[in-house]
Amino acid sequence: MIRRALATAVLVIAAQAAARSEKGGPKATEPTQTLKPAEGEGYFDGVFGLDDGGKRLAVLRSDSATFTKLEIYDLATTPPKRTSSFDLPNNLLVASRIELLPPGKGVVLIARAQPDDAAPLYAYLFDENGKPGAKVGPATAFARPPADGTARAGLLVAFDRKLGGHGAEATYTVSPFSLATLAPAGKPRAYHTDVAGDLKTPPVRVIGFYDGYTRLLGERLGAYDKAADVREPPRKVVIDALSGKILEETEISDVVGWAVTGQLRRDNPGQALFVDLNQDGSGVDMIDAMGKKMPADLAVPFRFYDPKTLVVEEVTVPNRLTFGMGVDPLNPDAIKRKKADLPMLDVYAADLADGTVKLRGRVFTPRPVTFRTRADKLVVLKRFKSFARGGDELQIFDLR
Repeated sequence: MIRRALATAVLVIAAQAAARSEKGGPKATEPTQTLKPAEGEGYFDGVFGLDDGGKRLAVLRSDSATFTKLEIYDLATTPPKRTSSFDLPNNLLVASRIELLPPGKGVVLIARAQPDDAAPLYAYLFDENGKPGAKVGPATAFARPPADGTARAGLLVAFDRKLGGHGAEATYTVSPFSLATLAPAGKPRAYHTDVAGDLKTPPVRVIGFYDGYTRLLGERLGAYDKAADVREPPRKVVIDALSGKILEETEISDVVGWAVTGQLRRDNPGQALFVDLNQDGSGVDMIDAMGKKMPADLAVPFRFYDPKTLVVEEVTVPNRLTFGMGVDPLNPDAIKRKKADLPMLDVYAADLADGTVKLRGRVFTPRPVTFRTRADKLVVLKRFKSFARGGDELQIFDLR
């Protein structure tokens, strides 16, 4: 009965109050700009993208039946100025990612050609007038390597996985393309694993791929010491997936932590760094590629959050992740004082190089949202409650 009354109170507060934080809590960030569907037609798809500087925004606007437009907005103006709008050649394309190129260079849309989650992905290049350019695929996934100052930072990598008929037998193919043109940036490289998941050359067990599929993480058995009749600890092996060369080999000092990250890698292919709930559900851990866990120092006690709302977003900056969690209006403290908290989304930046976490923004979220970050910008889509993919409003925030 108390929870029902508090749920009603949340709706009343949302209707009457602006985005105010609870007394003593982090202050809510106000949007600097708001976008509604142009011409009042259609809705915004749940897939949208920011350029690396956070200065331009690409969105998909559709009515799910007669049109799907890709539109680009300049966020340097208020309200945002639409600089490009064109119809996609195929209304059935189901987008999974948008990569904005520098001004005047166009956009890369990564999408499935049919509404089936098992369908392969393709990357399509369009100029800002909508003229189709190169198309690459099919692939299981596409990703961008981190912006680490090397040549791989300008790549879009296609990753394909074909399973064999026995055990862990599979073939993994990594194909690099120039993000700007989708022209091949090297020869595809294939890795074949046997039923045990092992490569023949170099002789390692494949754990997974990461860094935009440009790195292969493997495990090699430790050497056997005949005199002591013991085997040394296993070793972590990092391979350049584009060349096949071994980049690093070190002893795995924390075997338990290494094993724990194995499940995270299976659940999040392509990642090496993670943010996850800790084992007893009392907080959030940052986890590096070796399985080392570092507790995340959050801006408010973890009990205020709804653990099911944890969402992690990879960014192009090395060793960093962005993650968000929603404040549970009916958290234990709210129930105890019989006063619901406002629904908020807290957006954090995690730096796994030094183990620090920073709250970069708190956003009032009276309904479900999807968010994206780049540089110092946060874009939040206010989603429909009854329709999974889209929403009718985009809010743009400056991150702290």
